[in-house]
Amino acid sequence: MVVLSKPAIEQYSFIRNCIPTTTFYPGIPIIDLSKPDSKNLIVKACEEFGFFKVINHGVPLEFITNLESEAIKFFSLPLSEKEKAGPPTPMGYGNKSIGPNGDIGWVEYLLLTTNPDSCSHKFLSVLGENREMFRSALNDYILAVRKMTCEVLELMADGLKIPTSNVFSKLLKDEKSDSVFRLNHYPPCPDFQALEDSNIVGFGEHTDPQIISVLRSNNASGLQISLRNGNWISVPPDQDSFFFLVGDSLQVMTNGRFQSVRHRVLTNSLKSRVSMIYFGGPPLSEKIAPLPALMKGETSLYKEFTWLEYKTSAYNTKLADNRLGHFERIVAS
Repeated sequence: MVVLSKPAIEQYSFIRNCIPTTTFYPGIPIIDLSKPDSKNLIVKACEEFGFFKVINHGVPLEFITNLESEAIKFFSLPLSEKEKAGPPTPMGYGNKSIGPNGDIGWVEYLLLTTNPDSCSHKFLSVLGENREMFRSALNDYILAVRKMTCEVLELMADGLKIPTSNVFSKLLKDEKSDSVFRLNHYPPCPDFQALEDSNIVGFGEHTDPQIISVLRSNNASGLQISLRNGNWISVPPDQDSFFFLVGDSLQVMTNGRFQSVRHRVLTNSLKSRVSMIYFGGPPLSEKIAPLPALMKGETSLYKEFTWLEYKTSAYNTKLADNRLGHFERIVAS
């Protein structure tokens, strides 16, 4: 668990008046992968929310619980031990600081590659005798989630009536895919118990730069997404399902038909939140541009760029910045 001194906690005073949405939003799109109409519902959810929940996903519950158990073991280590796996560069262990540009949050995290064999020696040494159990749990989970994600992306392509159904999924299956995996731990914040109707930000508002993000968490609340009208809504937690978030790259590939969803995590004094996120990204050299099959005579809203160019640009911005702004030909509506 993260232990913060009193002076560190004072850094959060500017968000003490962040009022949580206490009522869960009832209209989150739910996609049942066992139903024949799922492909059209995926497209509708991406157009209206940039976000949806997937059930009957086929990822074994054992894989989910095993990785969560290993994550809790790691985050339960003394801070001095966890810090041996950091600082993040960008892979590794991080605590409070999110990225290199001054963003902070009530969170500790592990950022890893999606190839468990590429885990750094520095990180594995912290795990000690538990390293093989962690690596096995990570590998099982990532392989199963990537397979499920590719299935969803192929249904999405079918729903968009793109002739090549693997137009998105092939980028994640590519051996050079630049996908990453993140484990987040949001500890309770007892110092804020006296602040009635107040939360602090565990992870500030942002969009994800990749193609798609696939999130699963324990049964602790905190995730919020921004609707198209700018209102924030609280997402009901569901530890047995996965939440899909449209990323910036998918927004560009659909020429703005899908829009990446702004989201954040609020934390409070009551319960720890543990989340795991698979960020499906293309190879670094992949050119990102609107797909010709979706243009139908439309003008491209975005300049073509490689994933490396966009990733580098995004890494030099703050969380809440409009990262796509630098790549827009005209203002996307």
